[in-house]
Amino acid sequence: MAAKDTATTYTLKQAIAAKVDDHVEIAVEAEDGTRFKIVATAEQLDVLTGDLESILDADDAAAEAAE
Repeated sequence: MAAKDTATTYTLKQAIAAKVDDHVEIAVEAEDGTRFKIVATAEQLDVLTGDLESILDADDAAAEAAE
């Protein structure tokens, strides 16, 4: 997303994923009841997974340093 773009922020209540043909669909429900579906390729999810792993690894490292 470009710096000027804005996005609505939702707090995740639950999400489920399913492989459909050549893509993955992620059904999302927000705490306010909003529901939507994300359609992504395996390559897009690989990038997202890498980003999430980096974030979680940094959180783990910070927690260990604080002990």
